[in-house]
Amino acid sequence: MDPDAKPDPLAVRHRPLPSVDLALLPHELRAARTKIALAIGGVVLLIGAVAALSMVRGIWEPSAAPEAVVPFNAPEVVPAGGAPAVLPAEPPTETVGVTNEPTDELGRTTTVRKFGTARGFRDALQNAGASVEESAELVTALEKHVDFRRCQPTHELVFEREGDGTLVNFEYRVGITEIYRAQPDARGTLIGGRVNIPIETRRVAVGGYVSGSLGQALDALGLGRTLAGVFVESFEGRFDFKKATRAGDSFRILVDREYVNGELLRYGTVHAIEYQSERAGTLRAFWFQPPHGKGDYYDAAGVAMHGGWLRTPLQYDHISSPYNPRRKHPILKRIMPHNGVDYAASPGTSVWAAANGTVSFAGSSGANGNLIAIRHANGYETFYAHLLRISSGIRAGAAVTQRQPIGAVGSTGRSTGPHLHFALKRHGHFINPASQLNGPGMPLPAGLTGAFRAKVREAEGELKAITLADAPSGEDAEVAGAETFHDEGELP
Repeated sequence: MDPDAKPDPLAVRHRPLPSVDLALLPHELRAARTKIALAIGGVVLLIGAVAALSMVRGIWEPSAAPEAVVPFNAPEVVPAGGAPAVLPAEPPTETVGVTNEPTDELGRTTTVRKFGTARGFRDALQNAGASVEESAELVTALEKHVDFRRCQPTHELVFEREGDGTLVNFEYRVGITEIYRAQPDARGTLIGGRVNIPIETRRVAVGGYVSGSLGQALDALGLGRTLAGVFVESFEGRFDFKKATRAGDSFRILVDREYVNGELLRYGTVHAIEYQSERAGTLRAFWFQPPHGKGDYYDAAGVAMHGGWLRTPLQYDHISSPYNPRRKHPILKRIMPHNGVDYAASPGTSVWAAANGTVSFAGSSGANGNLIAIRHANGYETFYAHLLRISSGIRAGAAVTQRQPIGAVGSTGRSTGPHLHFALKRHGHFINPASQLNGPGMPLPAGLTGAFRAKVREAEGELKAITLADAPSGEDAEVAGAETFHDEGELP
C-alpha cells in the first residue's frame, strides 16, 4: 500500500463497530457458554471440597471433654497471659436455670437445674448431667411417689455429688412444701420418698373498720383480700355484703399464718370471724373440726352457717358481675343474659365443688375457657368457668364432694380479668345461685356440743381482746371494689 495514499472516505465510514455490540457467531456463542459453565463448575467443586474437609476434621478430631461442675466459690482461672479464662458457653436448652452451690466440708458439690422443656422425667435427668444408668435408677426410686405427668418447666432437679462424681443425694423440688428425695442405702441402691417439710403455724388476731371494701380493709392489715370470702360465705342469708355494707362497719378475725423457714407460705384455718353492722348487729362464726368428718363454720349455738350447698364456692375478693338475665353486654351494647355470678379473685385461688355430685364435663369449652360442670341431686347442675387449671382426677364421671377442690381461678376463654363465673341450672334452666342456694344448716350432734362450746368460749375471748383502730369517716361504701371483670361465656 502506498503510504502517501489518502484513506478512502467510504472505507472509514464503514469501519466495524466494537465487538461488544456485535452478535456472536454460532461457534463463538458455544465457546462463551463453555467458559461460563467451566467457571461455575469450578466454584461448586471448591465449595464442596471445603465442606468435605470440615466434616473430616470434625469426625477425626477428638471431642472436648464434658465441662466439669465448677463450685460457686471456685477461684477464677487465669492463664499465663493474665487475662481471665473464658469458659465455653453451654447449650441454653440444656442449662436453663443452672446454679451451683458451694461445696461442703466433705468436698461435695450441689448442682441445681430446672426441669426445662424436657419430654419426660428421664430426659430431664439426662439433660441435667445424669448418666443413662443413673437416670434409670432415679426413675425406679421415685416412680411410686412422683406423678411424672405433672412435671413443670420450673421444677428443680438437685444433684449432690462426691468429689469423684458419685451421687449421694438427689431432690426433685416441685414447690416449697413438696420435695422428693432419693439417696443410696448401705448397698448403694437408691431409695426414694417424699420429704416432710415442717410448717410453722402462727395464730393471728386482728380487726379493723371498713371504709372502701372489706377486701381492701383486710389488705390494709396485711392479710389476704381473699379472706373476705370467708365472711361472705359464712354470713350469706344473714347479711348482704353487696348492698348492706357501710363505712364504719367493723370486723375481727382469728386466722393461722403458715410459714416455712421463716417465710410466709399461706393462710391456714380461719378459726373465728366477727362482723358488726348497724343493719345486722353482731355476727359471729366459729370453725369446728369434728374428730370424724369435715370441719365447718357454726354459729354460737352449734348450727351450721350454711346448708347442703356452697353459694360461694371460693374465697373471693368481690362480686364483679351479678346474675342478670337482662344484662346489657358491656362490649356488644345489646341485651345478653348473664346466667351466673362472677367472683373476682386472685389467679390460682382454689375453687370448690358447691355440693356433692358427679362431674359431667371437665375441659376446654371455647368462650368459657377451662370449664367444669357437675350434676347434683334433684335436677341441679353447677358450672365453673374461666379456670386457670382443673385439678387432677376431675374428669367426666368422677364423683366429687362438697368443698372438694376442683380447680383454680383464672381468666381463660373470653374474659377480661381473673374471676370465677359460677352458674346454676335446675331441670335445664339457669337460675340465680345467690337466691337459690340457701338452706337451713344442720346442728352439731349432741355428743360434740361440749367440745364445741369450749372452743367458742376461747375464741370469743380472743375476739373481744382485739383492739380496733379509730373509726374512719366517709360515706356509705359497697364491698364490690373498683375492678369489674366481665366474661362472654356461652355455658351449655
